Amino acid sequence: MNKDFPKIGPTVTMFVPYDCNNACPFCVNKQEYRDTSNFNLERCFQALDLMHRIFPHNDIVLTGGEPLADLEALQDILDHIEDGHHIYINTTLPISENQDIEDVADVLNRYADRISCVNVSRHLRHYVKECPDRIFNLLKLRTRINCVIFEDAKNPETAEKLIYFLDRFKGHEIQLRANYSYLNLENVFNIDNDNLFKLISELCEYKYALEQEKFRTGYVFERDGSKITYHKTLPFAKIDGVVGDIIIRQTGIIYDDWNEYGQELNINDLVQIRYK
Repeated sequence: MNKDFPKIGPTVTMFVPYDCNNACPFCVNKQEYRDTSNFNLERCFQALDLMHRIFPHNDIVLTGGEPLADLEALQDILDHIEDGHHIYINTTLPISENQDIEDVADVLNRYADRISCVNVSRHLRHYVKECPDRIFNLLKLRTRINCVIFEDAKNPETAEKLIYFLDRFKGHEIQLRANYSYLNLENVFNIDNDNLFKLISELCEYKYALEQEKFRTGYVFERDGSKITYHKTLPFAKIDGVVGDIIIRQTGIIYDDWNEYGQELNINDLVQIRYK
């Protein structure tokens, strides 16, 4: 499928309606997955269909939870999404006694023409059992290592851990993310007092700033053949009544923000969005 089409409209993020079986201490969604009795994949499909009718060329992010915790359900979701969307998957690339790295790679490679990028969660410390890094040699689609920096950037140990991390994934595309719980409208676009930005600048070569959005921004660096993006985003996306991201919850109900899931979406709010 041709992916060379512009994104038009807000990103739709869908929380997959099945548990991840992980217990990451920083996960803001884990509470939502404690009770799966109201989860409904069919309603999620209906929500995707409705969003497609309004935004036929926007980005769709599958997150959780863990999208790859149920490979059959994930394939049903990917089959259901209409052509014309950039699809992103947030995952830890989980393996278990029921699925190995070959199983995971086989499913993702099968949809290489549909998936724009697989964002692989890896951090400066191990929160979950990680599959062998050789899985990246099996994957035939774009991947990006996604790392949230929870550690104090002024601590020398953080620099050591970050250097080890960057060396571990040398040659891969890497996204380093600020801890969004500390970000607000006053500091999200500020780099003068940003210690993490300074640390990354010391370790990597700064290239350029990404286009600033209302609730997020980013800066691109390079190191040893890796494209490294420093990403800063607010813990909410609806600003001054304007919807930034749209959320499909595990129940299939559509919400206007991912900050504590915002409120149920008022479709009239969408007319205020400046489409690009």
